[in-house]
Amino acid sequence: MIRISNLRLRPGEGEDVLRQKAAKLLRLTPDQITDLIPRRRSVDARKKPEIFVMWTVDVRVKDPEGPVIRRAGRPGVAKAPEYRYEIPRPAAVPEDRPVVVGFGPAGIFAALVLAEAGLRPLVLERGRPAHERVQAVRNFWNGGKLDPENNVQFGEGGAGTFSDGKLNTGIHDPRIHWVLEQFVGAGAPEEILYDAKPHVGTDLLPGVVQSLRRRIEALGGEVRFSARMDGIVTDGGRLAGIRTAEGTIPCRRAILAIGHSARDTFSMLHDAGIPMEPKAFSMGVRIEHLQAAVDIAQYGGEHTELGLGPADYKRNVRLPDGSSAYTFCMCPGGQVVAAA
Repeated sequence: MIRISNLRLRPGEGEDVLRQKAAKLLRLTPDQITDLIPRRRSVDARKKPEIFVMWTVDVRVKDPEGPVIRRAGRPGVAKAPEYRYEIPRPAAVPEDRPVVVGFGPAGIFAALVLAEAGLRPLVLERGRPAHERVQAVRNFWNGGKLDPENNVQFGEGGAGTFSDGKLNTGIHDPRIHWVLEQFVGAGAPEEILYDAKPHVGTDLLPGVVQSLRRRIEALGGEVRFSARMDGIVTDGGRLAGIRTAEGTIPCRRAILAIGHSARDTFSMLHDAGIPMEPKAFSMGVRIEHLQAAVDIAQYGGEHTELGLGPADYKRNVRLPDGSSAYTFCMCPGGQVVAAA
């Protein structure tokens, strides 16, 4: 595969134009490109009103790739990286199942990797399945009683299920693409594979996380809902079991994916003498803008008129005292949801 970066299209131009421009850059005809895979899409509005959609694509061609790359003679045209994440396989499957505590994003993917590796993980989630959880949250928002174990924070999918499903990160890890592929395989839109700031959307996430759970179960894993970890059992300083309201589960290996809201669980672990280390955090405030105002600032007009998605922005500044201020994440075109 050949990777081509910084292909510039106008809003509304589709894959046929993308193929033509890629072929021209490689000094080929469009029919000599046998496969075209989008890898990244972003908006360049630095010279508005001239706005462009920037693409990075991988292409497969009929001719040998080396001569094609050399003939193009352009920066941004190179052999595509071939790394693909492969799940490690254990030399032997232990008799006892690993336990994953929590079924938010971290717990889901920990369980999925363990299940793909043939280790049949057992997942303990204090909340309820996604479809029951959505109903409980809707009832609470409409004035009903709060269920302390089944709400915006706890339940299948974790807090992310109700926070627009933003998937962008500041790290550059080759496993990220594998994670996005799992979301797409579970029903997320394919464009998250190449959007610069991908998100799934709260409307789709409940179905996506249920699909991921069914895959874990099909591979031999088990997810138990309404199963809060209430304590741990140790033997000689090593983990021996996890206590729930239903009894003690023998366990020698556990992953705690309990999120940031399970303060009762953190207190229990602290009282049990589990070493903990505080993590640095940033104090933030929420800023709300009319979407039209952000569109005009970034694009020079409203996004619907320009054939683009809602505009967003990112800003950071280093202050004289050495501290910094920066924007964290945006939900362009979204709505504010109280998650307390």
